[in-house]
Amino acid sequence: MDAEQLEKQLSIWNRLMYVALGSAITLVASSPNDFSFVGIVWLLIQITSTLSGFFLLWGKRWRVLPVSKERTSTTFGFLVASWLSLLVILILDGTYIAGLIVFCYTIFLAVVYWRNQKKLSDSDEIFP
Repeated sequence: MDAEQLEKQLSIWNRLMYVALGSAITLVASSPNDFSFVGIVWLLIQITSTLSGFFLLWGKRWRVLPVSKERTSTTFGFLVASWLSLLVILILDGTYIAGLIVFCYTIFLAVVYWRNQKKLSDSDEIFP
């Protein structure tokens, strides 16, 4: 698949990222009030947003596309939606294990973000 087709698909992924972010924020806002609502919806949001973020970050087809601001923001939008859905577990459970999971995932996201920002700044050079 060539880069032009991937860029067209990236705009679709970007719209889906906003759906994932909106649903994760809604879930975080409504989780303290309704415990029965969280179960299957949480699992669906968690799986789809995490897999979509990792697919856009490390997928074989997406490595053809150079690291760009739009691709990075779409990828991290999905991963932030995944982080927000993990935050629901911390809100509902409140144990140290849930806090540790959220903390480790936050460190992981920070490291991946830092590495991609470094690649993004390296690819912006005019004369490498």
